[in-house]
Amino acid sequence: MFAIALAALRRCGAFSVARWLTRDRLRILCYHGVSLADEHEFRSRLFMRPETFRRRLALLRRARYPVLPLGEALAALELGRLPPAATVITIDDGWTGTALSMGPALREYGFPATLYVASYYMDRQTQVFNVACDYLLWRSGSRRLDLARVDPALAGVFELGNADARENAALALVRYAETLADAAQRQALLERLCLALDMDPEAFRRSRVMSFMSREEARMLQAWGIDLQLHTHRHRLPLERFEDVQREFCDNRASLAGIAGPSLVHFCYPSGEYRPHQLPWLERCGIASATTTRGGFNRRGAPRYELKRFLDAEDIDELEFEAEMSGLLELLREGRDRLRGHPTGAAA
Repeated sequence: MFAIALAALRRCGAFSVARWLTRDRLRILCYHGVSLADEHEFRSRLFMRPETFRRRLALLRRARYPVLPLGEALAALELGRLPPAATVITIDDGWTGTALSMGPALREYGFPATLYVASYYMDRQTQVFNVACDYLLWRSGSRRLDLARVDPALAGVFELGNADARENAALALVRYAETLADAAQRQALLERLCLALDMDPEAFRRSRVMSFMSREEARMLQAWGIDLQLHTHRHRLPLERFEDVQREFCDNRASLAGIAGPSLVHFCYPSGEYRPHQLPWLERCGIASATTTRGGFNRRGAPRYELKRFLDAEDIDELEFEAEMSGLLELLREGRDRLRGHPTGAAA
């Protein structure tokens, strides 16, 4: 029903009207990773198929959305000099698929982008334990898992065909992994999980599924015009102490030194999580802008540490993507908020 309504609105010119009405607002797109195998079936909000990403770029070009570098777009927004319907492409984390698929596609289309890199796993070149663990359990089908086969310190038998049991097994594994000394020990635990699930750990490691790009691949993306920026080193923004936040930025910058450009001042909140008391800390750490996972466009005067983005995903079809980019869904949300008594653009 929703798709039928959108198609009718597009036919009657509502998309074009919405684009004109929102022409002075900055659109910031948010992506994470693309699949090397079936990751988009596992988490469609985290991974999309490479061909879906290419279709998005094709639509941006076909519909003539001006795609700008982040810094340039934010400066133009502040001055009220954005080209109509200006767009920025941002990518979070640093997954291997970003280097192997997204980078070449962006280069082909000639679009700039910002890649916010959480540099710990790029440096360690081990698979991201918590996501990889969930993925392996998901791929196991209806298999039964005895955690004692993974590590003697663990206990419990779980029927992995049951979603709740699978979640509980993952929780036990992740909690135990957090007690381990380093990424190498967590990778060894992951490989023992593979064996317990009758999977080949070496083949899983070689697949690079649930891994981050190498430093050489990151350097290649920077050379292609994809601007590497900050996402903290360990993909976390500590809540309690400024010194802990400062350390994350220092380690992130140190890791990206010699790979990224000289101006590491743009930041994306890990998992979109932050608290108001942390915002002054960003300025003390030399941060010029911060993007959130809050949906919407950005008007002139938007808070520079609370920039909104549209999180694109595999389960969003092309018509809905076009409706978002045109501004139609943005205007509909604003109308809904007014009816509910929220200020324009506030969260419902």
